[in-house]
Amino acid sequence: MKKILLICSLLILCLTSITAQETIYERRGHGLYVEVLGNSFSYALTYESRFTDRNGGIGGRVGIGYMSVNDGTCLSIPVLVNYLLGKKEGKHFLELGAGISYLDFKNVTDITVNDESIFFEGKIYGSFAIMYQRNPPYGGFLWKIGYTPLIGDFNDSRSVLHSLGMGFGYAF
Repeated sequence: MKKILLICSLLILCLTSITAQETIYERRGHGLYVEVLGNSFSYALTYESRFTDRNGGIGGRVGIGYMSVNDGTCLSIPVLVNYLLGKKEGKHFLELGAGISYLDFKNVTDITVNDESIFFEGKIYGSFAIMYQRNPPYGGFLWKIGYTPLIGDFNDSRSVLHSLGMGFGYAF
């Protein structure tokens, strides 16, 4: 009887330790999302990836946006290098990014800022991002929101165009 109890106890102990082991899954921090306004100044389908094998740290993103407005067309291609500051296994990050945005809005005359029309006709602008990003460590719904200014020579003699941006998508 003692042998049966000992065998049962050992079996329960082994099964408990097997099920209690935690599966460690490191992901590189890929994401695919739709960015509204932001560095594309319209909307863009954006792919983001980390350059290291963790969820935060240095990475980059590239997007492409195209839409038809009245009789005009809008093409945008933002490319940024960014750094996500946050805990290694966390899901809340501060994104700091810098790069360029190619904007080509043809025959679009209804974009106004402070009652002045702005034209984006095949120009490259400096673009920056200071954003909050919720990026789950094991994949899932990601979203971001923040400040995304464009720097360059605009037709109304300004050099900075302030804007806000947000993105919604999936981290994998």
